[in-house]
Amino acid sequence: MMTEPKPELSKSSSQFTNHKPSFLVVRLAISAFPNLRLSHPILHFRLFSLVINMAGAKVAHAVLKGPSVTKEIFIGLGLGLVAGTMWKMHHWNEQRKVRSFYDMLEKGQISVVVEE
Repeated sequence: MMTEPKPELSKSSSQFTNHKPSFLVVRLAISAFPNLRLSHPILHFRLFSLVINMAGAKVAHAVLKGPSVTKEIFIGLGLGLVAGTMWKMHHWNEQRKVRSFYDMLEKGQISVVVEE
């Protein structure tokens, strides 16, 4: 006579530790399958584990991802354009000051010679 192997229950499984079913859900499962309670304790445990998994809410957690290459390229392009524009505006301002100085010097409005 061949016997069926008993299913092994792992003690390290943490799928049942975070969920606590309500008493009403457990009583409903027991009343739905009354013959499983005394005759098959392993099936009874499996039934409870199913009820526990169904009763517990699954919470979505944020998943950390690796760097996004396209996102970093666009961020770098944006920062480069902003920094380049600021640098160019600074040089345009300096160039305007130098031009106005030489224009005023040609017109004789200012002099580089010290008056005594």
